[in-house]
Amino acid sequence: MDSKVLNFVLLTLIISGMVINNLEGLYTFKMVFNSFAMIVFVLVGCERLYRYTQKDKKSIKQKV
Repeated sequence: MDSKVLNFVLLTLIISGMVINNLEGLYTFKMVFNSFAMIVFVLVGCERLYRYTQKDKKSIKQKV
């Protein structure tokens, strides 16, 4: 996934999370949305960590 697209997705997720959490009521929707947001953040973190480790391995192999 492109880094700019990923940053935009995270920004919109954070802003929409702030808006939804400030609404009164809708407790079930808040719970579902917060769970979805947490899953997305974990997946994005894993993807970035995977990219970082792959980039690091490539630079180590090129040095040898």
